[in-house]
Amino acid sequence: MKEENSKIESEDMDSENSIDEAPEEKEDAVEKQVRIYFGNADASDFETENVLVQQISADEIWNQLIEKGVIPMDVTILSCKETEQEGKKALELDVSEKFSTYLNGLGTSGEYITVGSICNTFLDAFDSETIRITVEGKKLETGHAEYPGYMSKYEL
Repeated sequence: MKEENSKIESEDMDSENSIDEAPEEKEDAVEKQVRIYFGNADASDFETENVLVQQISADEIWNQLIEKGVIPMDVTILSCKETEQEGKKALELDVSEKFSTYLNGLGTSGEYITVGSICNTFLDAFDSETIRITVEGKKLETGHAEYPGYMSKYEL
């Protein structure tokens, strides 16, 4: 019993947990509902759709955003970690360089809706308060904006 408790304590001490893959579940998999954010036809507002996923993982959420047309298929997640920032649950999402290229091809509104859709979807799915998006470990920058720190939910 003591050995089991020390294992739990050491897991709790790990301040950064990768969420690229969902933990193994011993019970039958139960689908979970996730709210996916995406832009409306003229990129003037967010729309949402609740979808069922087998597991809440960064890859599963990313694939749902691809299906909704928020991001192209060639943009990939390099890592996604849960952490704590100023006492709040936070996410650190690192993506491939193709994300910057894609954002730079959008107008200001399209960029806002794309980044906001990613932020809002991940924050809801992982019940976090802030998220930082980096590109291959570096600050996300486009011709329209810089995203140096943690972001909260986007609103219009």
